[in-house]
Amino acid sequence: MTGVGARPRRSGTIDGASWTLYDAARAPSGLGLGYFVCDDPKIADRRTALSDELALSDLDDEAFRALWEAGRPLTPTERRIVDGSGAIWLAQSTGPVWAEGGSAAGTVGLRLCCISEHRAAVELHGATLSEISDAELIARVGAPEGVAPSSD
Repeated sequence: MTGVGARPRRSGTIDGASWTLYDAARAPSGLGLGYFVCDDPKIADRRTALSDELALSDLDDEAFRALWEAGRPLTPTERRIVDGSGAIWLAQSTGPVWAEGGSAAGTVGLRLCCISEHRAAVELHGATLSEISDAELIARVGAPEGVAPSSD
């Protein structure tokens, strides 16, 4: 992957499936978002909390599995996309769930965060995951500076 810098990651095997755990984001407090992606696209992603003192490079296989077991699958208000350069993004709905019915359409939106690289988050106002395709999301995140989008 190209971009402005890869995020820390560690690969491992859980029940015969190969997973990559990304240190996807950190709050000012140091609390982090761990994001698991399986090599098998039929297996759902998982996310977990990372403590402020945890470095992925320090994880042994047992600790890797414990984080995976503590993780949870994405909710219906979240979706993973992969941009033209191969960067992994998490699209998350924002705003009140009841707004999708139209009664508060101006209060909903999407926040797209790059999981695999250090890139600026993208916010879309008035959009919902049920109304926007992966291709539209990918077009909104674009490619990092100096990287031509894929023609795929």
